[in-house]
Amino acid sequence: MKLNLTLILKRNTSILVSLTLISFLLLMCSPEKTGNKTILVVVAHPDDETAFGSVLAKHARLGDTVYLVVAVDAKYDTRLISASPDSLNKAKQYDVICSCKKLGIQPPVFFSFASMDRKHGEKDGVRDAVETGNQFREKLKKTILDIQPDLIITLGPEGEYGHPEHIIVGSLVTELLLREGWVDTYPLYYFGWTKTQEANGDGWVRFADDQYFNTRVTYTDEDEQKAMQFVQCYTSGFTQQDMDEMISYELERENELFFRKFNVAKELQEKF
Repeated sequence: MKLNLTLILKRNTSILVSLTLISFLLLMCSPEKTGNKTILVVVAHPDDETAFGSVLAKHARLGDTVYLVVAVDAKYDTRLISASPDSLNKAKQYDVICSCKKLGIQPPVFFSFASMDRKHGEKDGVRDAVETGNQFREKLKKTILDIQPDLIITLGPEGEYGHPEHIIVGSLVTELLLREGWVDTYPLYYFGWTKTQEANGDGWVRFADDQYFNTRVTYTDEDEQKAMQFVQCYTSGFTQQDMDEMISYELERENELFFRKFNVAKELQEKF
């Protein structure tokens, strides 16, 4: 009887190990899942999302809900100074609506500020920029409370290529989370280019050393194809040469982009 019990235990153990191994293999082979997150992306201008569109396409494909906030309207886009401000703004809004559809994300949310860093008209730049920042912060606070995102993405302090409004918007997003005590509630990720990625660049794009990026996001060729499709939406601001160069750059680089999660150490120390 003892021998039979031992055999039974051995057989059951063998079956358990086999089932565990099968479960592990099925898990490893199953499609990537993100748990249906809600993601809030905050940028300054229509077309800023083109920098990391493949990542947004990936999350839309995985079933996440992605919202895009565009802070500044396009009335004073210097690339098309011949167009009237209102017609230019409508054209650029149409472009970004098209972009969101191609990526599979939610329709854009327009905050419609004329500028984040200057006043168009009479000179009063600093005061106007401060007041605009206050208004932006309040609008963003309401948006965050309405959407309740699982994470927020914005541009880092490099501003991609140093654009003042990119830097200001990223800074205001950070300020709001610090002000409200939301750093842990709504994790913030800065998009940026690594030193390795820009090693052979022309010096136009700003970057940070690779060691300061703590999040790597890969994407598929399918996601990349969507990114190339949505670039074609921006007919009112980019020339065909611009779009061809963007597509070429996307195809040449690896299917990965890097982000920095914003972290704050809470332990109080008594000296620097």
